[in-house]
Amino acid sequence: MSVKSRQKKTSESAHKAMELGPLETNVGYFMRKSVLAAQSSFLKESGVKLLTGQYSVMEIIAQNPGRTQSAIAWAAGLDRSSLVPILNQFEKNNLITREPVERDKRAYAVSLTEKGQSELAVLREQVVKMEQKFIDGLGARNHQQLINLLKKFQDIL
Repeated sequence: MSVKSRQKKTSESAHKAMELGPLETNVGYFMRKSVLAAQSSFLKESGVKLLTGQYSVMEIIAQNPGRTQSAIAWAAGLDRSSLVPILNQFEKNNLITREPVERDKRAYAVSLTEKGQSELAVLREQVVKMEQKFIDGLGARNHQQLINLLKKFQDIL
């Protein structure tokens, strides 16, 4: 058997259907796999590797300039300790500015820089393409239903 045949056989056997037991009916399992697949597909399609939540955080900042890190973390569904490294990287890359809030010197108001706005515009184009892929695969009605179900799921938690 050639090396190529062995590699193909090994690859095929590694990806044969596996028993998932209780995972078959576990929402969290399928949500996690979906998020990973979306991130991988986005990278493959766009060549852009996003940090977890990077686009969402940038979009939230763009839509709400001058809001505090705490407010941004809440809107993004992140805890502050997860948001800070993202913001630190954004600041290092000159994508955001952080200014102390007048009434609370411990809080910082965050806004996108011109460079951040430009990078966000590029990301938006890629996200729109990706979202259209979802709509094409699911259909517009199912796409909206999925969004509504995910919102409801969040409300339950």
